[in-house]
Amino acid sequence: MFNCCELKFSDIKNKDVTDVNGEKVGRVIDFIVRFTDNKIDLKSVILGGGRIEELLESLGLRPDKDPVFQLDCIDSISDIVHLKVDVNTLKTTLDPSAMEAGDMKMSELAKLKVVDSDGFKVGNVMDVWFDDNTKPWLVIGGGFLEETLEKLGAQPDIDLLLPAEFISEIREKEICLKWTRFQLEATCKDEYTKYKHELESRAEPGDARSTMIRLISHPSRGRF
Repeated sequence: MFNCCELKFSDIKNKDVTDVNGEKVGRVIDFIVRFTDNKIDLKSVILGGGRIEELLESLGLRPDKDPVFQLDCIDSISDIVHLKVDVNTLKTTLDPSAMEAGDMKMSELAKLKVVDSDGFKVGNVMDVWFDDNTKPWLVIGGGFLEETLEKLGAQPDIDLLLPAEFISEIREKEICLKWTRFQLEATCKDEYTKYKHELESRAEPGDARSTMIRLISHPSRGRF
């Protein structure tokens, strides 16, 4: 079963891939994702070749026909992604069912700007992080949320995370959230304070740690 828990998309990208015979068949160059019912689902992985092959494709000297494998084709993932199937059984990006309407490459998703429910820009998607249930969270950088963290004295190794449930719509050039920037800013401050206290309470002198801020809803507070 595919498992990328506690990893970012950037951590998995460019990992070498071997098939069931142990032969290196390429490297991870992208994911195909689908956004439905306010959820971002991982659909499949795109496998690329070496630099020369990619250069030929970019110059139009050969078709952009990269193998695509479903998540259930993965046996395990460590420094290398190990498949439990033969590479010759895989579909390619040119097959009709590989990318359907509503599908998007992860690299495209990571380029979109993020706006609040009023259309105010709150930042950009810098990466995608997977929690211990392989649930994707958007890693947000720039914009007023980053400025809020700086005002709070947050260290550079703290990431700002948004769950897919906060998304109302993914458009061609932007991701629209359900909440206003004021709601997000308030939650960001609360989460930073909570994680800072937790970190300080368990850290030993000289213990270098990093943490992540998660923007989660708190119905009991009457915000979301």
